[in-house]
Amino acid sequence: MERMYVLIGVSAILIAGLLFLMFSKTSVIEFSGVVVREIPKNSIIVEKDLAVAERIKKLYEEGNLFVFEGSVTLPQRDENKAWQQAANKARQELAAFLGTKITSDSSLNEKIFGVRSAFGYEQDVNVVVNNFVVSSKVIAKWKVPVKKGFFEYHVLVFYDPDLIESVSKKQQQSMQLYFVVYDVKKGRVIKIERVDDIARYKEKFEFARKNGKVVIFEVKNKKVFIKGDIEIGKIVKNANLEDGKYRLLYVRNKEYIYAFILKGE
Repeated sequence: MERMYVLIGVSAILIAGLLFLMFSKTSVIEFSGVVVREIPKNSIIVEKDLAVAERIKKLYEEGNLFVFEGSVTLPQRDENKAWQQAANKARQELAAFLGTKITSDSSLNEKIFGVRSAFGYEQDVNVVVNNFVVSSKVIAKWKVPVKKGFFEYHVLVFYDPDLIESVSKKQQQSMQLYFVVYDVKKGRVIKIERVDDIARYKEKFEFARKNGKVVIFEVKNKKVFIKGDIEIGKIVKNANLEDGKYRLLYVRNKEYIYAFILKGE
């Protein structure tokens, strides 16, 4: 008798589940069990990037999942344009979120702007945001019929903190940054090396940022145009830099001048 009751109970649950699926007005878009959107039952899912499923699940479990949606209603004949417009809207939402996050999160701000700000450059949040947003992935696309020949087109993108880390590293790697040691007694540069990873020079760089000075100069046809300390001019000439505009951050003691030279406007 008990077994019969159990079977009846299980059957009732299965029937209830089937009825829910049959009569539910919504469906879902999910990745590894994480529901990112409820969508109308009559939606047509066009694309779902399963490659990011585990990443989305991990971000969700860490409480760090942020998904952004863009949508537009257009006739089906303009479908390609519709997907593009919907993706642009989703990325605009992501851009607004990221701009606020960079401005308000001091550690993220430092990670992105720490090097350039030490040389007196203004923090251009928009440039970083645009670089990040362009790299953001579309993770899902679906369309919903609204009337004859017309659809609502929807696109999802998400914020991945690892990608902002990657963008930050690429920015650092693309910078022409040099570390120079000038021997005051010998009157010449004894070391010059390209800085590919600022972390290797963290102690010296932080000391220079807190205690040093910044000088702006230009190299044109191998001639150095600089205002200020003559000895700093000697450092630049000894460094044998290619033509361009530079900024130099330096500190000195009795024996050496330690300098970081950054190429850029």
